[in-house]
Amino acid sequence: MVWFLFRKKGQVTRQAEALRLFHAVILAAALFFQFVGAGVSSAGEKAEVQPAPATQPAPAATPPPSPETPIEPIETKSTNTADETHEYMQRNILEQVVRFDDFFGNPKTANLRQTRYQIRLRSAIRAEEGENLKFGPSIRANLVLSKINERLRLTISGDNEPPPVTPSLPEDPGNPGFDRTSGNTTKFVNTELRYGLIKSPSMDLFLGAGVRIVLPPEAFVRSRFQYNYHFSDTSLFRFEETLFVITPKGPGTTTELTLERLLDKETLLRWASSGTAARGIQGFEMGSELSLIHELSNQSAITVLGGVYGNTSFYDTVSNYRLLTRYRRDLLRKWVYFELEPEIFWPRTGDRQFPTKFAFTFRLEIVLEGTAAK
Repeated sequence: MVWFLFRKKGQVTRQAEALRLFHAVILAAALFFQFVGAGVSSAGEKAEVQPAPATQPAPAATPPPSPETPIEPIETKSTNTADETHEYMQRNILEQVVRFDDFFGNPKTANLRQTRYQIRLRSAIRAEEGENLKFGPSIRANLVLSKINERLRLTISGDNEPPPVTPSLPEDPGNPGFDRTSGNTTKFVNTELRYGLIKSPSMDLFLGAGVRIVLPPEAFVRSRFQYNYHFSDTSLFRFEETLFVITPKGPGTTTELTLERLLDKETLLRWASSGTAARGIQGFEMGSELSLIHELSNQSAITVLGGVYGNTSFYDTVSNYRLLTRYRRDLLRKWVYFELEPEIFWPRTGDRQFPTKFAFTFRLEIVLEGTAAK
């Protein structure tokens, strides 16, 4: 059992003397067993451990720390097991990635290049007004195979999250399932190799080719160019153009424009707009979002977003409005995160009305990553 001691600065907790002594004994014993092997105190300072005679009673309880002294969290067996399991998974995955990179890489430069990877595992539960609960997992993996080629990246994507009724801006234009601003049906797994042609502070250009793992398999190729222009130290303009061909749908293009303004060191204001034209899509799909992102602490952040979306083939171009708030925070560990996302949206109906609807999404994310040099 983990005991947490809550104290307000300048105030004395009014408890019975016997209960206070019991808490102090438990806290002192837990800290003793946790740090005796390392020979440090709970405040991080070195302390000498004196051997006690066999007949000597147990050491007296350490008095509670002063209000100015930070209280270190006490890790239990369950949290230690979770950390050990996480580290074990990261090492095993890294070993397999390094083995793959070594097999195809150049051994002459192996000592100068690092193999890296990052995997994000997510699971979402979405509740919508008038609908049943929907849930599903997703995965994003990015492997840097620098021993084969420093410019080469291997990405793996799998998504079975509940598709939202409301549209959004393209998450990864030209990647099957992510190139549309609406009608997202991303229940798929695909792999892609990316080769970076240009990489500089102002420009980025890569070529990609991949396969969507379905029956029959669908191949796609794309090229994505990004240009960044800094108006000042706090203002940025970004232009992105993606050309893609997806079989059997055909060619398409997505244009993205983004303006960002840093209001202070914790707050960012962003205006992003995009448009997609492709064979199989009637008209020109477009969307625009204005978002305010604020860092609450080094563990949490909040986003407030408003968006409008539509298609030029509609009599009324606008097809949906939405407002949402997204709260993101790590959950006890730096590699576990959760998100809470309440949302209000106004979809256009067949009679050209915009009824108000509500939705709520909960996401849980686990991050695995590693870097190694042979």
